Amino acid sequence: MVAIDETTLGLAFAVLGVVFSIAWLALGLYGINSLREIRSALADDDADGNGS
Repeated sequence: MVAIDETTLGLAFAVLGVVFSIAWLALGLYGINSLREIRSALADDDADGNGS
């Protein structure tokens, strides 16, 4: 079994940091794409003349 010392903890936190950073970037890109889809859908509704 791996001994738990400062190096092991440091590497574990470094790996977790990289994983969470990649997940954060993926969620950000997903959110940007979702906002673009919403904006284009709203623009299509305005183009139909159903607005005010």
